[in-house]
Amino acid sequence: MSDIDDPWAGLKPKRPPLELRARVLAAAREAAAQPAPDLLAALYHDRLLRLCAAGLAALVIANVLVAGGGGAHAPVAASADVGDGVMVPEETGLTAAEQLDGLAPMLGDAIARSRR
Repeated sequence: MSDIDDPWAGLKPKRPPLELRARVLAAAREAAAQPAPDLLAALYHDRLLRLCAAGLAALVIANVLVAGGGGAHAPVAASADVGDGVMVPEETGLTAAEQLDGLAPMLGDAIARSRR
């Protein structure tokens, strides 16, 4: 088996030229030495960035105006009447154990006693 050539030999990547590594490292050092522009300088010099910032500000203001200032909303009772006076709580995203205190009046004292 040692006499057989490797069938995958042609698929191995070739090594890049040695001078490429030196050029890339030199370019990286040069780029790292230049200070990055701050946000205000970027906004001042870039017209498209100013347009995007103005559009974002307009969307935020429109959202505040449409949504009504974001005041606290009064909680609504989360239950639905399924018939015969039976009230079933709506889905709240909580587990049954997390909802047990709220469900105890509907389920009776047996549930509250079983928890102790």
